[in-house]
Amino acid sequence: MCSKNHSFDIAKQGYVNLLPVNKRHSDDPGDTKEMVLSRREFLESGKYQCFSDKLNELVLKYFGNSQKISILDCGCGEGYYDGRLMEKLDKLKINYSLAGFDISKNAVRFSAGKYKKGMFAVASCFNMPVADESFDLAINIFAPLVDKELYRVLKNDGYFIYAVPGKRHLMGLKEVLYENTYENEEKHTEYDGFEFVKRVSVKDIVNASGDNLINLFKMTPYYFKTEKEATNRLLSVGEIKTEIHFDFLIYKKVSC
Repeated sequence: MCSKNHSFDIAKQGYVNLLPVNKRHSDDPGDTKEMVLSRREFLESGKYQCFSDKLNELVLKYFGNSQKISILDCGCGEGYYDGRLMEKLDKLKINYSLAGFDISKNAVRFSAGKYKKGMFAVASCFNMPVADESFDLAINIFAPLVDKELYRVLKNDGYFIYAVPGKRHLMGLKEVLYENTYENEEKHTEYDGFEFVKRVSVKDIVNASGDNLINLFKMTPYYFKTEKEATNRLLSVGEIKTEIHFDFLIYKKVSC
């Protein structure tokens, strides 16, 4: 029960649904169960571990000497990055708290069910159910970014780490799906109340085949935007080699 006499049921997996009913565009917004399962299987195959390792490294760079760090994942998905981060912090005996939310109930159910040390909720980046100035660090990996909300929930001198696709991320996949491919735009945006600190790029080449290839495809936005003919072409190829590329954009909250 909160101060306004609102109460919320805790699901058996340990999460709460804090997404206002009047803010939902459907009864089950966000990623479907099928997409979440595909993402979990692909990520746990280790193909994106280099991104997780770099995220952990960045968190330790800025907060490794802290007595305690409070972390908020704005768009936690099924929890892979949070799980590996908590595992790293536990190994180093760093005191922390981690909360994550996502608009997808399917994703949050998976996060809360597996990563018991985190606190997870169904919620939106546009209306974070978080008190003002309550977190040292916010993480955002490929989720919508609402800078005013981030400014509100971060402590003074707090940081947020924003992961975006690099120029040629998944180019090998796009070359199979589409006749005319394109590179992702590389930019960083200035946000009121934040200082841009640096860009950190992580690149690798991976092979994907069989179920791994299908899982990769299903966890991308291309899955919904690709015509059946192109999808069949990808299935017939059976295996691809592709560049993977994340850019981590790091911002620090400053007093206005």
